[in-house]
Amino acid sequence: MSRKQDETDRKILSLLAENGRQSVKELARSIGLSRSATQERLARLEREGAIAGYTIRRNDHGNGAVAAYMFVKTRQALCDDLAPQLRHIPEIVVFDSVAGETDAMLEVVAASMTRLQEIRAEIAAQADVVQIETSIILKRHFNRR
Repeated sequence: MSRKQDETDRKILSLLAENGRQSVKELARSIGLSRSATQERLARLEREGAIAGYTIRRNDHGNGAVAAYMFVKTRQALCDDLAPQLRHIPEIVVFDSVAGETDAMLEVVAASMTRLQEIRAEIAAQADVVQIETSIILKRHFNRR
């Protein structure tokens, strides 16, 4: 049974979003709990799905890569059908269904502008895609994911 997150849980999640490598001891010190109480909270947050995993945040801009958001409009807003058709493209790092003028928002990180254009063309070639708007990411100021 999951319970509602309290301020301490939210603080743990915020601290881990900033630095997922910090130790339980460091977390405990930052939130003012014992190491064992902090470990119990972490285990519960993992069990309840609030923490889905621990990962790295790549700095793709540092290696000359081009990052962009692609806003995709489809004929019938069937992102569940489109997502599997695009899953094989490793440069698409995020595929979200969204509400509003467009149906999907993709985050794409490509090795070059030429590769980004190739990916855009492959997406545009899908039968249900009617429009793509591409916005290049100039600078990422912060990322809490």
